[in-house]
Amino acid sequence: MESVDKNQTLGAAADRPWVAGVSPEDQAEALRHFREGNALLNDGVFVTAAKRYRDALAHWDHPAIHYNLALAMMNLDQPIDVYQSLTKALKYNPKDGPAPLDEDKYDRAKNYMLLAQKQVANVDISCDKPGAKVAVDGEVVFTGPGRYQGLVRVGKHSFVAEKAGYVTSVEAPYIGPGETMRFSLKLYSAEELTRHRRRWQRTWVPWAVVGGGGALAIASSFIYVSGRSEVRDFDALISKCGAAGCPITPELTDMRDSGTSKQTLAWVGFGLGAGTIATGLVLAYANRVRPYQIRPEDLPKEGGGPPAASLSLRPMIGPGLAGAAASFRF
Repeated sequence: MESVDKNQTLGAAADRPWVAGVSPEDQAEALRHFREGNALLNDGVFVTAAKRYRDALAHWDHPAIHYNLALAMMNLDQPIDVYQSLTKALKYNPKDGPAPLDEDKYDRAKNYMLLAQKQVANVDISCDKPGAKVAVDGEVVFTGPGRYQGLVRVGKHSFVAEKAGYVTSVEAPYIGPGETMRFSLKLYSAEELTRHRRRWQRTWVPWAVVGGGGALAIASSFIYVSGRSEVRDFDALISKCGAAGCPITPELTDMRDSGTSKQTLAWVGFGLGAGTIATGLVLAYANRVRPYQIRPEDLPKEGGGPPAASLSLRPMIGPGLAGAAASFRF
């Protein structure tokens, strides 16, 4: 730790720019606080020393006071304060004429500045949403619309914009030494982030399924009526034979079997038609418009769409078999 002279003076030549406009009373008060700070700094009481230096600066904005304040803040591991104090301490170069710091201190200040520059970074944050509160590492720095430019320590930081009724915007980047991180925090309402979609783009498919089921049921009705008519014709021919009965000819057998098969096939068709209609209604419900929310970072990536759906029906009719196979793909 660099020690300082407890009885150090500040130099009060009236022609120097850091003296202009400072009354003798303020100079004396600043010098008193300054020397108190020096004694505390040498004793290792850095927090109180820093307070005394700030009290001195309230009376006199002197580069030498900023230099000693930087020394105190270095011991308190406050690189941002060190950087800011050294910036003001290095305002006047002794090579250009009389300065508040001699050449040795000025050179040490430049070396300290090199160390401080490796520990700090710059941020430039903006938010155009009126009423939004923007916080850096949990501390509100402005209310939008606005902009904040400042220093942060090297490392990871959180930048948050919040407003009632809007989705909170959060950035948490790692900022390296000497970097300048610029970004704009965007806030979006829930409505702005709401999208609507269906499971399938082809909205006609469920209703085509319902229509197919209805057509199958209608066709089955005609088949049933035809089969019932053949069975009635068969019954009518048999009843004409009286109690003695009729010989069962191939024609009568074919009439009876045809009528029975048609009625059986019709009932299968009724079942398939009803099932297909129910399937179509379920698909229509599943394909209803539904809202969903996207994330703010997904806005640039919007595009594409959900897969299409298809349904196929294949009749299966053969000896001792009457039915259909259905398959659905999505």
